[in-house]
Amino acid sequence: MNNKKLKEKLKLQKADRERPLRVVEYIEYPFILDGSNVELQESYILSDKETYDVFASFIFKNIGKLPVKKLNIRLSCYQYQNIPYTNIDFTYSADDLTFGIISKRNRELKLNECNKRTEIYQGECFGSCVLIPMPETYFKKMEVYIRSIEYSNGTVDTLNIKVAGNTKRYNDLDNISKMVYTRVNIYLAAESAFPTKVIPQFSNTGWLCCCGNKNAADSQNCETCGREKSWQESSVTATALEETKQKLISDPNERTLHDKTNYAQNKYLEDDKQIQEKIQQYEKAIENVALAEKKRERRKLMVLPKLALWIGTVYLIARILNWLINKV
Repeated sequence: MNNKKLKEKLKLQKADRERPLRVVEYIEYPFILDGSNVELQESYILSDKETYDVFASFIFKNIGKLPVKKLNIRLSCYQYQNIPYTNIDFTYSADDLTFGIISKRNRELKLNECNKRTEIYQGECFGSCVLIPMPETYFKKMEVYIRSIEYSNGTVDTLNIKVAGNTKRYNDLDNISKMVYTRVNIYLAAESAFPTKVIPQFSNTGWLCCCGNKNAADSQNCETCGREKSWQESSVTATALEETKQKLISDPNERTLHDKTNYAQNKYLEDDKQIQEKIQQYEKAIENVALAEKKRERRKLMVLPKLALWIGTVYLIARILNWLINKV
């Protein structure tokens, strides 16, 4: 990238960071994609408070072994028809300065460090605070497609898959299935810090832990809560829970088959209040980035006055010394 293009992209990045934004819509994706090494974590539809421009912002995660060099996506926007009225293609790459804020296990890199990164490593999230301009005419529905993934070794996965899947939350289970879960749950101590939110899912590229975190296929334990992959595969998938449930129902000696859903488990599930808190956190994060940008600008503006003062001071000292030498 030549200097002119780099300056243009940095200028655009700076302008986006300074926008006063509010979250219009928040979407999470609690399912695993089959065949993709990049997973979509969550998305935000944002509106500029002053210009009313609409943007989309996505947070992706690399769960594959190979570092990701480039991710191409497509957004299909619908109104009332069954076909999209517009498609928007977008690329996440170091060349375009569109990796945004890079994070891993909730630790975020500073933006200037992110801009120096050329690839996204396994377990890292990216895309936060990157704004994709959306049509002025607001859409009723938006579909996200992962078109291709380019890796650091030059290989490319051409996928063209829609980000979609079956979501089964713990809260959606019937009362007996919830009771079955509490019986087979060997990670009771983890529930307070990392409560069960979803029924785990598995694919050839990754797996969704019951805590909601998406892990690489070869990870034997969840990187967030530490629960074992093998235990979840054998005990708490939708199929495993249903099998255990049917055994209990058919067991004539079963005497404790009743509602156990009033236990503390439910209070940890994500509800509307938690979603609003997450939205507020994202808005605050965007605001903090804008404030940091303004502080950098003020520091830059102070460089010249400080330099002028330093030169003036040196010049004055030199004149005084010269006058003293001549006087002597």
